[in-house]
Amino acid sequence: MTILDAIYPPHCAICDKVISPSGSHICDSCRRRLPYVGEPRCLRCGKEIENEEEEYCRDCSSKRRTFIKGFPLFKYVPPVSDSVMEMKYSGRQEHAVFYGEEMAAVFGECYLSLGIQALIPVPLHKKKLIIRGYNQAELIARVIGKKLDIPVVTDLIIRNENTRPQNELDNIERENNIKSAFTGNEKNYLKKHGKLPEIVMLIDDIYTTGATIEACTEICYNLGIREVYYTSACIGAAK
Repeated sequence: MTILDAIYPPHCAICDKVISPSGSHICDSCRRRLPYVGEPRCLRCGKEIENEEEEYCRDCSSKRRTFIKGFPLFKYVPPVSDSVMEMKYSGRQEHAVFYGEEMAAVFGECYLSLGIQALIPVPLHKKKLIIRGYNQAELIARVIGKKLDIPVVTDLIIRNENTRPQNELDNIERENNIKSAFTGNEKNYLKKHGKLPEIVMLIDDIYTTGATIEACTEICYNLGIREVYYTSACIGAAK
């Protein structure tokens, strides 16, 4: 144990109890109750579905989906949902280390096998970023990127509208709320980096209706990116 650990002991990312500095970021009790997404999964968004004879969930069967495949880690239920809300709205940035490391551990080999060239966190509007002080999706992306040695790109997609929080809206309102929220920043990106990545992974904390990921996916394709996948710390209930 370091002096810093003694002064600021690590806390479990789920229950917030003090834990030994083992590097796991979660206590043994909480690890046993983590709600991982199980099988069968929707072949598009990765959401857990009840009927193994169905290939897609109801959302992906009825709505436009242009990303190739999704990799959500946990179901958005307690205790994970409470932890993610703390990370998102209560300044608990350190929770992102747990989620990023767990996503890299579970999906890392798959990300690498897909040939992912860049991780793109879903951006926040600059006003919301100033108020919150950080983008939780970017924090998660940087942990994954460090673990897997994949670049994190934050200047290719810009959020140009400060939309209402998606959790305040119903499904139809979410789709309309996010339609024109993003724009590509190709010209400035190319000046800085030289060329676009061909295969990317969008990163978010929560996947609900898929409206946000779909909007970002369409921007990527419009820019000329060839393949778009997404991954998230958690995903909404099966439908």
